[in-house]
Amino acid sequence: MTQDRKERELRREQGLVDLEQLLGDRGQLLGDRDQARVDHDQASLDLERAAAGPDERGAAAFDDRQARLDRSQATEDAEQEALDHSQSGRDDHQEAVDEQRAVHDLPWFEQPEPLTPTALQRDAHARAAASRDRAEAALLRAQAALLRAEAAEKRIV
Repeated sequence: MTQDRKERELRREQGLVDLEQLLGDRGQLLGDRDQARVDHDQASLDLERAAAGPDERGAAAFDDRQARLDRSQATEDAEQEALDHSQSGRDDHQEAVDEQRAVHDLPWFEQPEPLTPTALQRDAHARAAASRDRAEAALLRAQAALLRAEAAEKRIV
């Protein structure tokens, strides 16, 4: 593989890492906004409950709102866990690009030997592990979506 081609591939891979990070940062900002909304709603409910006093009729309405807030918080927690997991994958991806760039920058006489079948197998295992990590992150996002759907369904009923 020529030096120019290797450099183009590294730039392309770095661009993918940067795009993944940008999307992850956007997701984190949205999650922070949603968490602030849940915190605000919880504080409002706490103030209303304190102002209302021990009224049995109002307690059911407060309990319903609290249950909704608890479901929202559970959803936010699941989404944050998925974001954290995704960030770990992006960090691993960036580390791999950095390692490849370091190898690429070595003088020709220090360049590693071509990959052996064992090294190829090890790399294939590493890629499979990364794919599994991405699938686990997708599962966490799906679980968060399920929690949101369940919360919406309970609000309708």
